[in-house]
Amino acid sequence: MLNGLESSILALLPESHQKKLSDALGIVKKGGPILRADEALLPAEPEGKQIAKLIDHTLLLAQYTPVDVDRACDEAIEHGFASVCVNPIYVPQIVNRLNGTEVKAASVVGFIFGAEFPSIKIAQVEALIDVGIEELDAVLAVGFLKAGRYLEVGEDLHALAQVCHQAGVIFKVILETGLLTTEEKIAGTILTKHVGADYVKTCTGFAQGEATIEDIDLLRRIAGSDMGVKAAAGIRSYAKAISLVKAGASRIGATQGVAITKQASGSST
Repeated sequence: MLNGLESSILALLPESHQKKLSDALGIVKKGGPILRADEALLPAEPEGKQIAKLIDHTLLLAQYTPVDVDRACDEAIEHGFASVCVNPIYVPQIVNRLNGTEVKAASVVGFIFGAEFPSIKIAQVEALIDVGIEELDAVLAVGFLKAGRYLEVGEDLHALAQVCHQAGVIFKVILETGLLTTEEKIAGTILTKHVGADYVKTCTGFAQGEATIEDIDLLRRIAGSDMGVKAAAGIRSYAKAISLVKAGASRIGATQGVAITKQASGSST
């Protein structure tokens, strides 16, 4: 069942899609997040370098080497970032490097298109869990979402959420907002919340568009206080990061985490 806020937001969709989404929500199993309440919705705006604890230090370009990954882990430990997020091949390396620290080991699945068979996504998540992953960012099936195939999108997400949560892994869903209409963002976020994801996330950073205040505000209104909102793509300065936090983001994905933190502490502009 949808709550009052979700029902009012659902009403913004075209009538044909309202029915499709309602039908899908009636079939896809409902889940709940494992994220702590104080991480889902920040109790207070971070000041200065405190923003570091919200940053997922991200290295997902093809050209990154093991040396780059080690350096990113050291930077994350030094600055107190939330996590280091790398492609799956580097997960054993970061799990070892971050062992005994508060920085989480994070990776991706369905990256960058969300178009793999659901069974392939599940197998990859299970393999990542086996080597010690703690947080996972998954791209939903963007093309199916745009086509209104909500049941398939929802069932895919629910299966991933279940596997992650059974292992105590934080599960984040990437919408790829730069490719979506407002209606599609609404539908994707409602599905993400329904399956019990811990975060809904804006972008991969590999397609058009970037995190915007308007999108974060929309996602937060749907997420309410139960689910985190992650802003990612195009966040290269403290000013941009803090504006997104003020709009409702509770996690920031960025390759420029060190620069952002230095700007926040006043040591760089």
